[in-house]
Amino acid sequence: MRLPKLLLILSAGLPAAFPATAGAVGTTVSFQISDETDPAEITEATTVFINGQLVAHFELSANRPFGSVAVTVPAADHYEYALCGRITIRAADGHSETHVLDDGATMTDPAGRNLEALASDGFTTFFLAERSLGPAGTPTDLHKTNVCAIPTS
Repeated sequence: MRLPKLLLILSAGLPAAFPATAGAVGTTVSFQISDETDPAEITEATTVFINGQLVAHFELSANRPFGSVAVTVPAADHYEYALCGRITIRAADGHSETHVLDDGATMTDPAGRNLEALASDGFTTFFLAERSLGPAGTPTDLHKTNVCAIPTS
């Protein structure tokens, strides 16, 4: 089954919502995050925060259906991430609908991984995962973060 991709938009106030976690002083962790439009998507704006730090922002549409970014963050015991934004899709009956993102989870070892921004449950749940790992690559602690400030106009 193909999982639809993800949309997110710029948020405010996240650093206070995600306290830093301890890691080896001065070391960093690097990995890739990519995002790709699903055939049902019209537009997507994607912002990814890790431990309160903005690490990626994607603006996707038919003219730019894919984006990828190399991410480097300070080493930590775990990494809390938030996916914030909006995605507009074309529903099966032809009308467009917009979904707001405010989802997050915890990663423990992202070093060297190739993570994809994915959506499930009819574009209502959004997360980072390694598609190649199947269900084992999907986070188990998905939750609404309640930290994303989404503009209304």
